[in-house]
Amino acid sequence: MKGFSQVFAFTCKQIADKKNYKNWTIILALLLFLLPAVLLPLAERGREDPGAQEVPAPGSSYEDPDYLSRVKAVFYAVETGDGYAWDSLALFDEAREYRLCESRAEALLQAKEYGEGACCLLIRKVQDAYTVSALVPDKAEEEAVDTALAAAANVAARIPACLLHEMGASEKEMQALSVPIGIVAPEGEGASDPTSVMKEIAGFALPYVNIMLIYFLVLFYGNTVANHVILEKTSKLMDTFLLSVKPKAMIMGKVMAAWCTSLLQLSLWIAALVCGCSLGAHLARSIHPGSTMGILRFFDFLGTVMRFYSPIRIIIALLIIAAGFLLYCSLAGLAGSFASKPEELAASMQIFQLVLIASYLVVLLTSLRNISSASTGIEWYDFVPFTAMMVTPVRLLMGVVPVWAGLVCLLLTAGLALLVTYLAGKVYSMMSLYKGNVPRINEMLKIIFSKA
Repeated sequence: MKGFSQVFAFTCKQIADKKNYKNWTIILALLLFLLPAVLLPLAERGREDPGAQEVPAPGSSYEDPDYLSRVKAVFYAVETGDGYAWDSLALFDEAREYRLCESRAEALLQAKEYGEGACCLLIRKVQDAYTVSALVPDKAEEEAVDTALAAAANVAARIPACLLHEMGASEKEMQALSVPIGIVAPEGEGASDPTSVMKEIAGFALPYVNIMLIYFLVLFYGNTVANHVILEKTSKLMDTFLLSVKPKAMIMGKVMAAWCTSLLQLSLWIAALVCGCSLGAHLARSIHPGSTMGILRFFDFLGTVMRFYSPIRIIIALLIIAAGFLLYCSLAGLAGSFASKPEELAASMQIFQLVLIASYLVVLLTSLRNISSASTGIEWYDFVPFTAMMVTPVRLLMGVVPVWAGLVCLLLTAGLALLVTYLAGKVYSMMSLYKGNVPRINEMLKIIFSKA
């Protein structure tokens, strides 16, 4: 198209040279990079190390190796009423001495006579369940209580083996019964997927994120496109441009330039945020490798979610979003072609705003609930560009629609964007000498589809 490259380069330079564009791009990029890179390690530095070992509280049954190493002899009494001898505990723990006593009083007395390193335990059976209690003298020191609890936990872990021995099980049978049994998720149709919860969360959140991204992207950059389309009309350079550049090439160059610079700015912001979060997470984990900070766990969740999707689906989904944004930029260019000065732009942008709001409401009311959970297949909104850009990328990522359907959606959206740009160029040339009020929507449609 004659003059397209010159208009594209000129408009890109014009947009990039503006102070607002440069300042907002640089300032936001720096903020998005520095805030997570600085705040994450600072927040982690103020937290306790989650990997540090905690000292068991008094009264707990935690088996601490340090406390257990202090136990030299265990004096225990049995009140189970099950008829077992309970004299085989020593067979399963050779590190310390075990003595069976007739009563808890005798056990306490012998432990006291033994001196340092002795513990007193009571084995009972309550409602078909065995329990091991630590017996300590009144006003015992905290360290003595913790040592007795460690001994009780050690004995409790050996009761199953002791019971097997009391029942007369052979060594081979005891080994077979002591093998741990794992639980494996069922396989086949309807099987439980370990990542199903993450997939469900992603399937619920991604549609809303995608729709709001496109909605605010269009609102934020739409007026920029329209303002550049009417720039020559306000500076009285339109007649000179139309002699050397075809209207369709000029509109196409302006729309593509605004589209490219907008995507470049957004990409820089996203890249700055990703790099800042990555650096901040790395610095935070260098302080506490086992950190459980919520934001770091969220980053891990995002990394896991991204592994669910194939690269080809991710690329096509991003291209559909970019093509959809181009379509709305073309609509903004079409609206700007009807206006002759900035004061008239608000009235001519009605067609742009109506299409955006109508598409947004249709998606919310008819398809949002089934974007990621609908049965595999094609729906009507996958082939309507104005709704497809909001729903099809997520349906493509979640595997609801096949890859070929995503490619068809991409081609339809890009093709419609080019067609709208062509119509915008046609309107621009027909409205170049128009004077008067901005045409109404029905008059705009007549101009678009008239022969010229």
